[in-house]
Amino acid sequence: MVKRISIVLFICLGFITAAYSQFAVSYKNPKYNYSINLPKAMDIKQYPSESSPDTVIASNKEGSELVIAAGKDPTYKGVNASQLIVGTFMPSLKFHYKNVELLENDYTDLGGEPALYMKVSYKSEEEEGFISQLIIIRNEKLIIIKIKANKENYDKFFSELTGYIFTFQFTESSAKEFYRNEIFSFVMSFPGGWQFDRNTFPVQANSPKGSSIYIEAIKSNEYADMSAYELDPDMLLEAMNSKLSNISIVSKKKMNIDGNPVFYVKYRWVQSATGKGDVFLIIHYYLIKKGVLYVIQGMVRENQKEEENLIQQSVETFQFTK
Repeated sequence: MVKRISIVLFICLGFITAAYSQFAVSYKNPKYNYSINLPKAMDIKQYPSESSPDTVIASNKEGSELVIAAGKDPTYKGVNASQLIVGTFMPSLKFHYKNVELLENDYTDLGGEPALYMKVSYKSEEEEGFISQLIIIRNEKLIIIKIKANKENYDKFFSELTGYIFTFQFTESSAKEFYRNEIFSFVMSFPGGWQFDRNTFPVQANSPKGSSIYIEAIKSNEYADMSAYELDPDMLLEAMNSKLSNISIVSKKKMNIDGNPVFYVKYRWVQSATGKGDVFLIIHYYLIKKGVLYVIQGMVRENQKEEENLIQQSVETFQFTK
């Protein structure tokens, strides 16, 4: 009997970044060796110049901004963001904005690197609003990714930009095609020229043409003594429909990878938000082993058969090391 299991979690995690990457321009900063997807619809400017950018600002017509400011400072030698304190960055915010108040702060992870998160409110005669920023340090390079919007637009702008922010990665570690995960004991090769950070998990590889491969693993007693062949395709589609409209199953089949049962499902998604009715294929490979559900997701435009073949070839290299 086919089992119905709760799978909404991994679709939320795995799909957000991949979906956003389809409607973005991939920005690469050679001066500080990082890359990030930026919204195509926003106005993007670089300062002091395009040839030597320290600051990148993406803004919309409402005046909301995504700012990426970078600099190198030997003071941060041997330091990462987990060692930073919020008070270090408050004076700069108070200098640029009036009546600044710290609302939230925490430590998180971005692109496989520790990051300091903070959110403040500001208030002037002209405007009230909020600023959230993530601060990363690597090899004496300080990167601050900041979202700024007025009080009325902040919540919507923040939710829209989150997917883009989490495509950030340093490119020094993204050239290798071979990916090894020591926690879940598997290896896989991504297509040549696709960018990814081999030091982070879940991991996503991005194609220059906008396609992507995302790998997630979820450990749960729910998957004990269960095979991927027992997954319910109707349940899978129901979970996808809860996040996306105009999505349907194109094909499904049972297969094997590295001697393990794999349930393959290909979805067709018509993205209406662009106003163009762009069509994408979302391809899921589900594998269950030792109580862990592995999901390898490929995402590609419907007419890019070559990219779809690259995804398939990459997935076929998946192997467990233990």
